[in-house]
Amino acid sequence: MLNDRRMQRIHLCSLVFLVACGANPPHHPETATRAPAPPPSSVVTDKTPQPVSPGLAVGANILAACKIDAKDLDRAPKFEFDSSQLTSEDAQILDQIAKCMTDGPLKDKHLKLIGRADPRGTTEYNFVLGANRAHQVLAYLEQHGVPQNRMGETSRGELDAQGNDEEGWRLDRRVDITL
Repeated sequence: MLNDRRMQRIHLCSLVFLVACGANPPHHPETATRAPAPPPSSVVTDKTPQPVSPGLAVGANILAACKIDAKDLDRAPKFEFDSSQLTSEDAQILDQIAKCMTDGPLKDKHLKLIGRADPRGTTEYNFVLGANRAHQVLAYLEQHGVPQNRMGETSRGELDAQGNDEEGWRLDRRVDITL
C-alpha cells in the first residue's frame, strides 16, 4: 500500500498533467461514503479559518487585523455544487480584505488561498475544481489592487473533506484565506 505522502505526490502530478494539458475531466457526482466528521474545535486559529460568506473561510488574524465583522458565522461557507462562481457576499468580504491588503495593516503581508471541494467526483476533478475556486479569489483580489506576487494559491481538492451528506458537503466547498 502506498503511503500518504506518495499518494499526494501522485495526485499532484495528475493535477499538474491535467492543468498543463488543458484537460477537463468529466465530473461524476457519485456519492462518497465517509466516516462521520469529528466535532469542530472550539479553538479558532489561523489554521482553522472561520466561515464568513458562502464560499470563504478567513483566518482569525486576518479578521482581526482588517476589522471584518463576521457576525454571520453560523452560515456555512459554500460554493454551489460543481461551481467556482463567487457570490455577492463573497465579494463583500473580499473587498474588505483587498482594502486591508492595499491600504491597511496587512499591506506588506502575503495571503495563502486554499481551494477545497466536497468528496463527490474524481480526485483529479476535485483538485482542478479547488484550484479554480482559489484562482477566482486570487483574480478578484488582484482586480481590486492586491499584487499577485503577494498571494499564493493552491488546491487541497477533497483531501480534507469531512462531510458525508449535503449539509456537510456545503462546508467542504470553499476557499480558505490565511496569512
